[in-house]
Amino acid sequence: MEKERSAKFTLWKTVLLFLIPFLIFLIFLNVYSNRMYRQRLAENNQTKIAMFESMLSEDIKNIEYFMSDMIANDGNYRALMYPVDETESYLQTYQLGEKFESVMKIITSVSGFALISPKIGLSSGTFHKEIPYEHKEAVINYLNQEIAENNEALIPAWQVGEIGGRNYFYKIMGNGGVYIACVIDAKDISSVEENNGTKSYLLFEKGGKALAYGEDLESLGVTLLNKKSAYISGSDGGYFVVAGQQEFFGSRLLSVEAYRPIYSSQTFPIIVVCATIVFILLLVYCYKSMKRQFLEPLETLVHTMEQIKEGELEKNLSIQTNVQEYKKIEYTFNTMMERIKDLKILAYDRLIQVQKTKMQYYQIQIRPHFFLNCMKNLYAMASGKKYEQLQEMILTLSKYLRVVLKDYSASVPLSQELEGVRSYISLQQMSNANAIDYEEDISGSLEAFLIPPMSVLTLVENSFKYEKDSQEPVHILVKARSFVDGDQTFVNLTVMDNGRGFSADVLNILNHPQMRLPGDHIGIYNVRQRFELLYQNSCSFVFSNMEGACVDIFVPVKEGEEK
Repeated sequence: MEKERSAKFTLWKTVLLFLIPFLIFLIFLNVYSNRMYRQRLAENNQTKIAMFESMLSEDIKNIEYFMSDMIANDGNYRALMYPVDETESYLQTYQLGEKFESVMKIITSVSGFALISPKIGLSSGTFHKEIPYEHKEAVINYLNQEIAENNEALIPAWQVGEIGGRNYFYKIMGNGGVYIACVIDAKDISSVEENNGTKSYLLFEKGGKALAYGEDLESLGVTLLNKKSAYISGSDGGYFVVAGQQEFFGSRLLSVEAYRPIYSSQTFPIIVVCATIVFILLLVYCYKSMKRQFLEPLETLVHTMEQIKEGELEKNLSIQTNVQEYKKIEYTFNTMMERIKDLKILAYDRLIQVQKTKMQYYQIQIRPHFFLNCMKNLYAMASGKKYEQLQEMILTLSKYLRVVLKDYSASVPLSQELEGVRSYISLQQMSNANAIDYEEDISGSLEAFLIPPMSVLTLVENSFKYEKDSQEPVHILVKARSFVDGDQTFVNLTVMDNGRGFSADVLNILNHPQMRLPGDHIGIYNVRQRFELLYQNSCSFVFSNMEGACVDIFVPVKEGEEK
């Protein structure tokens, strides 16, 4: 005989048969949702960190290029490698400081540069104005000590040092007893954002220690773990820590932001109780409501993230729900995507600015020897009372300077460039003891073809610099022709002379751009760099010896550009 049970027991049994699986489902949903949320949050923060790492890598690359180029090619720097008096040392240091300031305006993460030379007792620094004088002195003293402890040996890698209670990244490079140091305050390349009363941090960590905002993280109870890439930390698990994939200066980049799980320990019991009551009365309605309020927004979130993962960065998260946590996710997610897009635009703008800066830098590298020689010749003519020759040379020099110093445009028509060449040749004819035979062979359609200013002129100047020592007349030919190769039209610029030509070693280096150019050929390096910047590395140079030196430049022509 079956045991009798009360209606109350049966009712509770029925309720429990539905309630227990439902509670299990809710618990599973809570765990799964929070796991997915943390996973996606970690991926998004990794994307944000990767963008910042890319920008920082570009800045570091540009800083190291600037320091290396200054050591190799800068005349002010090289002057300090040799014995100089106090006035000359001050002048060279001042001019180097101006160059440091121009770089700091472009790469804002740089806190300052230091110029140190123990052999001449030089310790100078160029820093941001907001850095106190006492702190500048502490940084310079620290760098002097580093150089002394390393026996003035080159320190190849970026280092981390604590100076005056703040952490700095620094790089020391040098040659001939003169050193350049770039200093970056860890706090200047770290950041903190405040959103709805909570702060999010982007900072560097080394050995479990925050290099910036360490006191803030300590007050929040956030612990930095070396071996984990993503974890929850802080008081009551209130912060989510994500580590970058690569190291910078021997340290990791971390993202620390406030963490709010989809279901918190405070709200979950209330949801369970309410859902249980509703479930007993309206099972179908509860199912549909749960699906609408929780599952569909989560699917929308995951789907949107997958679309963004495939490269559709213009997608915005739109969640059709009234759940507060999802609305916060929607706002935070869309805000973060806007910042990522802004960072991409900023990185592109910085790249364009760096290219423009390079172009201007290469254009102002003009050797003053020719002008000095002209001044000497003018003085000699004036002393010898050769007034007619003096007047003629002054007029010719003025025409030459009008072309050379007209502006710093990225490009000029070939006809304008040749005007400067002719003026230069006229000046050489007045100053050179040997006869000069100058010839132009220019196709009429190429007179308007755009080239970097002072490019052909620099190559012509080299012809006189390396002319033969004999009494043989100097012969220079400038030629421009266009030709078609397949579907592409090219312009061939040729500068040829009858001088000594290139040595075998120099010729081999010139025809292999990846090899280092000798210091005597900085003018050729200058011309090549400006052509590559103007035509985005699509041009080519061929160096050879004919009767003398011969330089051929091949530039692809876009449709309509030749005319």
